[in-house]
Amino acid sequence: MPSQNGKKALNNYRKTGYIKKNGHSQGCLTFFAVNQTITLSRTQFLFMKKILLTALSLAIGSSLFAAAETEVEARLQAMSCIVPVKIQESVTKRIKTMLHARKDTEKLIGRSASFFPIFDHYLKELGLPADLKYITCLETELNNKTVSSANARGIWQLMNDVQEEFGLRVDATVDERLDLYRGTEAALKDIKRMHKAYENWELTLAGYNCGVGRLGQAIKRAKSKDFDRVKKFLPQETQDYIPKFIAFTYVMKNYRLHDLKASLPSLDLQCIASVKTYSYISLTTVANITGLPYEFIQELNAQYGEGYVPENPNGHNIIVPRRVMGALQDYVSNPDAQQQANLTFAAMVVDVNLPEMENEPSYFTTSYTVGEGETLESMAETFNISAYNIMLWNNLESATVAKGKELTLYLPRVVPKRV
Repeated sequence: MPSQNGKKALNNYRKTGYIKKNGHSQGCLTFFAVNQTITLSRTQFLFMKKILLTALSLAIGSSLFAAAETEVEARLQAMSCIVPVKIQESVTKRIKTMLHARKDTEKLIGRSASFFPIFDHYLKELGLPADLKYITCLETELNNKTVSSANARGIWQLMNDVQEEFGLRVDATVDERLDLYRGTEAALKDIKRMHKAYENWELTLAGYNCGVGRLGQAIKRAKSKDFDRVKKFLPQETQDYIPKFIAFTYVMKNYRLHDLKASLPSLDLQCIASVKTYSYISLTTVANITGLPYEFIQELNAQYGEGYVPENPNGHNIIVPRRVMGALQDYVSNPDAQQQANLTFAAMVVDVNLPEMENEPSYFTTSYTVGEGETLESMAETFNISAYNIMLWNNLESATVAKGKELTLYLPRVVPKRV
């Protein structure tokens, strides 16, 4: 029997929810605290043990991070970034949170395999810094279906005013803010326009977050274009935007140094491309042509809210895995093919992570030795895959590869064109 003080202590534990009253167990164990003996059931003891071990793990984790914090700060100071990197608590705290939430961060890194190659294409085409792609990590964590409280949509969180300026169609049938190609192009053109006006990346990112109207008012009140003076007149969310951007940039550039590994989606989600169509086609037909599940086609083409692609003289994008592009292109460009009633393809998608990729029936694994003068870009062009994906598959820290290095490549078994 616990003493009176012991009973009081036990009741206090019950109030916290850590120990349930009338717990059931076969036996009892004794817990000692503050010179008091408390008899606990075995179930209660195991629950307490779990709580204590979790607390110990967190304490050890915090201690290890504190020891490594100096290294993180040194890397931050040396890191190339489009905005000045200031070592402050809001940056290091965000980094610590992302490194602690390993599974979520590894999924984020994995999702980049699907999107970063598309972003890099438009960044290069528009002459913009590659770091801008990390905006999507803090805006949506690379979730194209994200909708903000202000009704911003798509992976870049575009508002309706961008739609009007860059000619995006936004209605119940088509919302091109969700089109990975059209949405990315519009977002980056908007960013380029803002940077031309402000000639400062901190102000540009702030304008992207809160809008040019609010930023203009803040600049007017600050009587300066110095971001450190302007930011106090901006919403708190926008003040936090730059530190978050720095933190996401750090993690995406340095995750390997923290023993994080990309949790990659299926190869069919990684290796995607677009086919332009000018005529009506339903997503069900696209699924039949490619042999892919309807839900998978719908996920890649969330911009078509009513399940079909309408006729458009300027064309609409249909996003599919690269391996089925030929079959779909043949269909949309060949009226005779569209009359065929029975289209059968042996393709299928399997949603697995990298260690199981070699078991995907739609892809085969090959080892490739880097030759004299070859680069990831030249290899990517040869095999019609992405240089960024080659980096992820081989856990490379940079795009520079030495002659003789062996790389693992995942190449598609192409779905044949319909004759």
